[in-house]
Amino acid sequence: MENVKTILVVEDEKALNSIIVERLKEKGFKTFSAFTAEEAMNSLKTEKIDLIWLDLRLPKMSGFDFLKKLRGEPELKDKKVVVVSVSGTFDTKDEVKKLSVLEYFVKSEWKLDNLINEVSMLMDKGKA
Repeated sequence: MENVKTILVVEDEKALNSIIVERLKEKGFKTFSAFTAEEAMNSLKTEKIDLIWLDLRLPKMSGFDFLKKLRGEPELKDKKVVVVSVSGTFDTKDEVKKLSVLEYFVKSEWKLDNLINEVSMLMDKGKA
């Protein structure tokens, strides 16, 4: 399994997190799960992560605050991030995109399999 890309799924809804992880594994990715921003930060410090699948609505620290913190950490600031969230207002998207995310997907506008395929294509194209 050389050159297997690793995705950290940061999603607090346990059932959804589990499904996302399973579908990504089916696509050949190595995955890690985090249910909070704090867990995600710990995983980033101990694992080699190629891409972060980030929900913005998280308990305690929000995904947006996590992203700002990530961009402020010298050893983590260049991590590739895809935001997948229920929040899809223009202002939210604009603020998040200023923090150099690859893509911003609104959950309600996508079927999960299509989202998985989009993320997979980003990885295949070498963007992540």
